[in-house]
Amino acid sequence: MRKIIPFLALFALLCTLTGCKPTEKNYKSAYDAALNKREAAKVEIDITIPDAKFQQVDGPQLKEVDGVQVYVLNQRINPVKEGEKLPGQYNVAIGTYKMSTNCMAQAEALCSEGYLAFPAKEPDGMYFTIAGSFPSLSEAVAFYRKYQEGKNRVYVGLPDSPVIIFSPL
Repeated sequence: MRKIIPFLALFALLCTLTGCKPTEKNYKSAYDAALNKREAAKVEIDITIPDAKFQQVDGPQLKEVDGVQVYVLNQRINPVKEGEKLPGQYNVAIGTYKMSTNCMAQAEALCSEGYLAFPAKEPDGMYFTIAGSFPSLSEAVAFYRKYQEGKNRVYVGLPDSPVIIFSPL
C-alpha cells in the first residue's frame, strides 16, 4: 500500500499537467468565438459634428444679445456680505473661485480701478467676482463691451470672457 500512494500522487500530478495543456486548435477556436461575438455586437453609429463650438450643458451658454456674442448663465447668486442685496438682476462676472479670499482680492483690485465690484456666492459654494450689476440685459451687455475694450484681461475660471449672470431678485 505504501508503494501505491506515491504512484497515485505521481499519476494525479501527470493527469493535471497534461489535461489542461492548451493547444493551438483551442486558442484558434477561442479567438474565432471572441471575434464573432465582437462582430455581432458591433453597431454602426453615424455621428456628425456641426462646425459650432461645444458648450457645457450646465454652464454658461453662448448667446447673441444686441449683436454681441456673450456668455449668459442663469444662476442664483448672493453677495458675500450678510444682509446685502444684489444691485441688479444682470451681473457681469469676470472671475470664479473656490476660495472667498481670492474673489475678494480681485473685487478690491477692481474697486481701486473705479469699478463698483463685489464678491458674490452661489449656493454650491463657488465665488464670483462681479465687476458690474445692472437692472437690464442691454445695460449689462454695454458694460461687457466696454470692459473688454480695456486692458488685456484674464478671466479666471470662465471661458476667456466675462459671463453675464442672470440672478432673479
